[in-house]
Amino acid sequence: MYRIIIFTFQILILLIFFTFVFSYPFSISLDIANLKYTFSSNILFGILIFFLFIVYIGNYIFFRSRLSINKFLLKNKYSKIQKGYQHFMEGMISIANKDHLNASKSLKKMSNYFKEEPSLSLLLKSEVYKIEKRLPELIDVYETMIKSNKTEALGYRGLMEQNLNNGDYHHAFLYGEKLFNINPKIEKLYETLIYICAKTKNWNQLILISDKAYYRKIISKEDLYENKSIGYYEIAQIKFESDPKEATKNITKALEYKKNFPPYIKLHLEIISSMNNLSFLKRMIKKYWTQSPTNIIRSIITKIISENNLGNLGFVNQIINNNSNDEESKKMLIFFAIKNQDWDIARSKISGLIGAKPSREICLFMADIELGENNDKQKSDSWILRSEGSTEPNIWTCKITNKSQENWNSLSETGFFNSLVLTNQT
Repeated sequence: MYRIIIFTFQILILLIFFTFVFSYPFSISLDIANLKYTFSSNILFGILIFFLFIVYIGNYIFFRSRLSINKFLLKNKYSKIQKGYQHFMEGMISIANKDHLNASKSLKKMSNYFKEEPSLSLLLKSEVYKIEKRLPELIDVYETMIKSNKTEALGYRGLMEQNLNNGDYHHAFLYGEKLFNINPKIEKLYETLIYICAKTKNWNQLILISDKAYYRKIISKEDLYENKSIGYYEIAQIKFESDPKEATKNITKALEYKKNFPPYIKLHLEIISSMNNLSFLKRMIKKYWTQSPTNIIRSIITKIISENNLGNLGFVNQIINNNSNDEESKKMLIFFAIKNQDWDIARSKISGLIGAKPSREICLFMADIELGENNDKQKSDSWILRSEGSTEPNIWTCKITNKSQENWNSLSETGFFNSLVLTNQT
């Protein structure tokens, strides 16, 4: 379209000039070597037309030959690209078939066709070196990849994985973080970074990464709260002995994100207990029991009360005052009644809990009562024997491996982050 407009414009200019010349004829005289030459306007116009014709023909020939050359070069380049892609596909198929030899051959052939565009060559090369376990060369390929916008994500991922395999979690995280900034939605990337943070106890970084993941809509608000609560809990554990006040701040934050979680309550009460503030400790014990009167919280509170010599029945009754008829409250009172040798209270509270199939804990309570009140070892042993077939105490089980452990931890004994759930509750 552009060429047509230009051509039409040129013809129009010539027509205007032609009309002007023939409407107003003139002549031009030139003195050359004492000779005088006179040219009419018609002759000059003819010379001009001839000159323009020559220019047009020359221009036409030039552009046509240039076009032909470009077509030839393009065709040749396209042919090379086709051959390069062919060798690339052959190489990837060989890798899928674990045919290392043919994969290497395809890589060598392919490299000849993608010298100006090395992305595919680097990709195939990385896969070949990976299956051949040529680790130094593989690292070099990844480092070359990160220098190009097209392949930097692949390079950072490769470097992260290699450092993970080598147990270098520090550098693995650095490369993973760079990859996260490029594309945070890469599958399992966020989980990998969280795992590294947990493995290296880099809890502040875990909190920051979780915030970034939430704002980029990778995780839900529930997952954000879960991970931040763990982060603050772990920081509180680290600060426990050196800075109890800072530990208190962090465990309080953890409980804001995950309310009434037993391991957090346990740590909070232990921190308060270490600060020798009994009045505050009593208040928090009452608060937690009112909020969550469960068997595992009871075991925590019972331990804390015993360690701080607060196990008088008056204080225990204050704790259970808001839910005294609750089964767990009765069990707490029974426990301390036995400790205080108040057998009447112990028997009155346990009578309604025995039933046809008493739990392991109730059986052991009865064993203590029979031995402590009546020194009846036979009846006590009978209750102990009966307890062996009863419900097991609470345990934490990894939901991935199904392996159990006694205590909760953010990183399970099997190595999975935040995988433990409470099981076998009585």
